[in-house]
Amino acid sequence: MEVSGHSNTEEESYEEIWEEEIGPPPDIFTPTMGATIFLIAVFTLRLYTSSGIQEKDRRVKYLLKLTPLNDLVLLKDVFLTYLYAAMFQPIYAIQGYNVEGAELIMNLSMLGSTIWWIWLITDAFNFEDVTRHFQYYVNIREEAEKDSKRFYWMLFKKRDKNNAFEKQNMPGCLRRDCALWLVLACLLAAWLPGPVEHRFAMHGYATLFFWILTHHACRRATAWTSGYFVTFLFPSMAFMPLEYCLPLVDVTSSVEDLEYAESYREFVIERTGAELIIES
Repeated sequence: MEVSGHSNTEEESYEEIWEEEIGPPPDIFTPTMGATIFLIAVFTLRLYTSSGIQEKDRRVKYLLKLTPLNDLVLLKDVFLTYLYAAMFQPIYAIQGYNVEGAELIMNLSMLGSTIWWIWLITDAFNFEDVTRHFQYYVNIREEAEKDSKRFYWMLFKKRDKNNAFEKQNMPGCLRRDCALWLVLACLLAAWLPGPVEHRFAMHGYATLFFWILTHHACRRATAWTSGYFVTFLFPSMAFMPLEYCLPLVDVTSSVEDLEYAESYREFVIERTGAELIIES
């Protein structure tokens, strides 16, 4: 019993020396609460700004600049290349260095946000679903309706229903915006007092840097929604117009002639209410 009491005294003395020389162990409560409060605040702001972005049956003119849009596509390739490379670093850190605690949480968060960003950007610059809708609901539908008995096997949804659904998605998508919010929450946690160090969030700083460049390039090409700060904080609002604008840059396989461009422009107006003014 005396030996046990002696060992407890030694442990207490070691803890006192540690706190005197290095300080008390860092508290993870502050950065966790700070990140949580930030996510709740930005989520509330997202719900507030998503209502009334654009009226359903209202036609609005938007300028589309094709040269900045082409520059945006090139910047996107650089951004994606970095994300592909950065995706493996948290995995190597977790597997090879046996990280734990706050460093483990940050590595998992960086891994999750990187994968999220890859999905977000890939989806934003993929316009095949739009061109498919254009071909089936404009060109093919007109031919099929001329001989409905022959083409009975072609089934089309109502245009009004499809257009109404698309216009409801004009304010963007919440699950896409979370990619940026997770990065900002990690960076906020690194600045607050606690065990989270800035080196844990280096990929977050790089991702934020690339997003600043990409967002500005998006605004230079075209902007269909709210102000600069709103589209910066909600990436889906900045990326939303791209799937309708990118086919106009793809002159090798999409844009055939002026008649095609005019027909596609009318399709965009009917589907989204955006009347594009194209600057080549």
